[in-house]
Amino acid sequence: MSYNTTTSRPLAHESQTLELRIDSDPANLRPARLAVEHFARSHGMSDKSCDEIGLALNEAMTNVIRHQYGGDISRPIVVTAAWTSDQLRLSIRDFGKPFNPSSLPAKPPEPDCPGGLGLLCMRRCMDDVKFEQLSDGMLLTLVKRHA
Repeated sequence: MSYNTTTSRPLAHESQTLELRIDSDPANLRPARLAVEHFARSHGMSDKSCDEIGLALNEAMTNVIRHQYGGDISRPIVVTAAWTSDQLRLSIRDFGKPFNPSSLPAKPPEPDCPGGLGLLCMRRCMDDVKFEQLSDGMLLTLVKRHA
């Protein structure tokens, strides 16, 4: 996993960023989550908000590994966290096959059906969840406003 950070003092209209370029190996989930939680905490986010951000990131990356990459542990994922004065914007970029996000369920699955809670979790933990189809994959943007 590689880390690229911008840590200079930003002007009011600029943001600070953290970029993680990782392989789709599940072993990278925890270090990526901890790095993003630390980034959010360093910008004054509450412990509860940091936990929610970390959980949403974990669910998003798990979905990429499982659904976009079919469990292949060598595919790229780019995670970018950007801080502005009042929110953290988290982007998860994959290079799998594009899909129609509107086909995803808006409600939890049946109790006897495994999986399907990741998207619900992201929607409950974050203030905004947006999927964007790209020609070579997907971009998921998650926003958490500073409370």
